[in-house]
Amino acid sequence: MIELLSDHDALKRINADDITSLTDRATVATFYADGLTPEQVEANREVVRIAAETALAACVNEYQLFTAAFFDRHFAGYVISTVHAADDRELDWLMVDPEFHGSDVSSALMRTGMEWLGLDRSMWLNVIQHNKRAIRFYQKHGFEVDHNALIERVVPHFIMRRAPNSEFA
Repeated sequence: MIELLSDHDALKRINADDITSLTDRATVATFYADGLTPEQVEANREVVRIAAETALAACVNEYQLFTAAFFDRHFAGYVISTVHAADDRELDWLMVDPEFHGSDVSSALMRTGMEWLGLDRSMWLNVIQHNKRAIRFYQKHGFEVDHNALIERVVPHFIMRRAPNSEFA
C-alpha cells in the first residue's frame, strides 16, 4: 500500500540523510549512461548534494509542495512541485528508489504533484535526454517534448510540457 505524506508530515518519517540516500540511488539508476564526461558525472553528483536542502526548503515554501511516498512504511520516493508564477508551473523533482521502479509509486507521486499544480493548468518538467524510460512515463501522463524549448544543462535535457486537462493513464 502506498502512503503519501506532504511537507512537515513527511518530515516526521524521513530526514535529510534519507532524502540524499534515495536521490543517490535514483540518480545512479536513471541519470547515468555510457560516455558521460567527467563534467556530466559531476553535474549528476551535484543533484544528489542539493537534494535534501531543496526538499527541506520546499516544505516551508508556500509555492512548493514536497510529497514523499511510502510503500509498506519504506521511503520509496518523492516529488517537488513548484509554482514559479501563475502560468509557470513545474513538476520540479521526481525521485523514486529503483527498488520501486515499475510499481505504482511513480504514478502516485506524479498524480499528486500534478493535482497540486492544477490539472486545468499547463505545466512543464525537464528530463535527461537519454532517460528514455522517464520520457515514456511522462508521455503517459500527458507531457510531450517541446523541441523548441532550449535548456542549458551540462547533461542534455528536454523540456516537456503538458497542456491543461490533458488525458493521462
